Amino acid sequence: MKGLKLKRLWIPGAVVGLALLDLSLVEKSEGNRAQLLPAVDTAMLGEATVAIACSECEALARPATRDTPLDYDQVNAVVRRAIALDDSPGNLAAVVEAGDWVAIKVNIVTAPLVINGRRRTSFWDQGRPHWGQVTDLRVVKSVIDYLVREEGDARRITIVEGGAEWAKLDEPGTDPAQTEDGWTVRWEAFDNLSYVDIVEEYDGVNGIAVDIVDLNYDEWVGTDGVGAGDPLPVPDPNHSGISWYQRPEGYYVSRTLLEVDKLVNIAAMKTHDIPGVTLLHKQYVGTFMQRAYGARNNSKMDLHRYGNERVPWGFMDMFSYRPTDYGIIEGFWGTEGRGPQWGNDVNHNVVIAGSDPVAVDAVGATIMGYNPKDLVFLRLSAAKGFGTYDLDRIALRGDAVDAVQRDFDKTPNPDFWGWGNRRWLVNGPYASADIDEAPIIDEAALEPAEGQEHNGIAWQAVEGTERFVQLPETYSQARSTTYAFAYIASQTEQEGFLYLGADDGCKVWFNGGEVVVKERAGTRPDAVSVPVSLRRGLNPVVVKVRNGFGAVGLSLVAGDEDGDTLPGIEYLTEAAPPVTAVEEDAAAPAAFALGSNYPNPFNASTFISYRTPGPGAVSLDIYDARGGLVRRLVDKSLPGGPHLTRWDGRDAAGAESASGLYFYRLSVPGRTAAGKMMLLR
Repeated sequence: MKGLKLKRLWIPGAVVGLALLDLSLVEKSEGNRAQLLPAVDTAMLGEATVAIACSECEALARPATRDTPLDYDQVNAVVRRAIALDDSPGNLAAVVEAGDWVAIKVNIVTAPLVINGRRRTSFWDQGRPHWGQVTDLRVVKSVIDYLVREEGDARRITIVEGGAEWAKLDEPGTDPAQTEDGWTVRWEAFDNLSYVDIVEEYDGVNGIAVDIVDLNYDEWVGTDGVGAGDPLPVPDPNHSGISWYQRPEGYYVSRTLLEVDKLVNIAAMKTHDIPGVTLLHKQYVGTFMQRAYGARNNSKMDLHRYGNERVPWGFMDMFSYRPTDYGIIEGFWGTEGRGPQWGNDVNHNVVIAGSDPVAVDAVGATIMGYNPKDLVFLRLSAAKGFGTYDLDRIALRGDAVDAVQRDFDKTPNPDFWGWGNRRWLVNGPYASADIDEAPIIDEAALEPAEGQEHNGIAWQAVEGTERFVQLPETYSQARSTTYAFAYIASQTEQEGFLYLGADDGCKVWFNGGEVVVKERAGTRPDAVSVPVSLRRGLNPVVVKVRNGFGAVGLSLVAGDEDGDTLPGIEYLTEAAPPVTAVEEDAAAPAAFALGSNYPNPFNASTFISYRTPGPGAVSLDIYDARGGLVRRLVDKSLPGGPHLTRWDGRDAAGAESASGLYFYRLSVPGRTAAGKMMLLR
């Protein structure tokens, strides 16, 4: 395997490692497994920079509205502006170094091919062209022009893709009547460019080779080298402690992707019924080496073998072998509605660029009207240390998100919904199927704590792997009811909807008032939908679930009219403690306060509440009993007011801290306060 090497992605300024997550695995067996998604401390992923450029910018020579078809010169101007706006240490010029072999990943899932006088790709044959399905060739040409004529460091640039719906000319199994493929066909809406045209124009310019590798026919690599052995184990380049997400046996991997020095990923802006959006990460479906598994066509359906909902877990596995070094999302043509195959084309004329692929996808999704915290693949990618989806930690350059946002129509009857609550306190079951019976007195006012008893039954925490949380078998009594409780914490007062799935019927109380009774409900996230007004802070939700027979469970999403999670939402099963002053300086103003951590003692994690007089610099440190610094949790400028910070019981290197007494110290200019807590392993 001489010459083959696995690449590692190091995010500038990011601190990654075992401290990134608190990951629990159960049923870790061959094939699918139940897996609790990682709870990522986004503060430890560092900061990211993302550039946004659109056709309306007055600085352009020929600005145009975002719904106007553009020519190549206009597209090129927007692409170049996005590249130039990225002033981070990870900008495109810095990423591509002298002598690099650069792969440019594009999306050609389908193509407008004609065979024997008829179009022969079904995803394209919808009675009209479908330009939003694929990467705009004008963007590809613009990026290659920049790398060849301006940046100039690369020794070789290779355009790569493994399309799902067309075969390459002159390959075994290709229809003899086929006269063009995705590489040779001219794309009318993209100035009649073809990929072979682009290669012909730039190959050899400034001594840089430009070519194409079709990943469907590329050599694949196993444990014994090219074309041999078992699948390669899924790598963990950032030492996050996570290897595979979908396949414990790993994957056969493209030789080209293992050998290239840098990967520039250019994605179209599209909706999708499974992951929600198809942007940089979803493009890795095209890297799946299906022929290594004996497939005779280019279908990627083997990624669905564990179920459609597991596809993001699969393409995150493939992402790990060759992470994106620089990402560009283009919306000159995009897809909305029933995406990706049967949606409607839209012109949006936006380019998003940056070296943190998680941040670029998060910004792209936000511009499309999605909440990035709802996207499972972004949580998975962040857990493995590939970047941050936290918009508060992303520095934007160029146009503001609000200025270029467009609420893309989502696919109808979607599998995609908001993230939802994964953890409940539950009490029951009670032997009655009458939803109006009240085995607990004053059920509307319930705000229980874990371990608290009602009717001799303790409230227990139940955590699920999916949005619909399946309760343990002990709650699955026929003709019974069970209570479930959670808080919806909202950073602001806002209007929204509660979307609930609740087995065979439910009664729901929100902020102490009854909001809905459903004699029959169902497991879909929108089985129950009710408008609500969320207050700033904690909003208690009590759900009484009826079970006719079999298993019982429920789901909850606090969302907008499209089912996206509302901004600034968090789901809790315990109330944050009130902020109380424990200042070392009794003369300090009451606006500065430090609360007791909660819970205390704690095992997995604890929350520290405090109030700052700000705005100004704030530090929050953890010390061991000997006074040694264990970890700095906060070190930045914060606005004045209440704050809540979580400590996961790990030190600065990501290792679990031992049981014992610890101190936490809050500091602002001229003020300090301290408290103590007990960690019990």
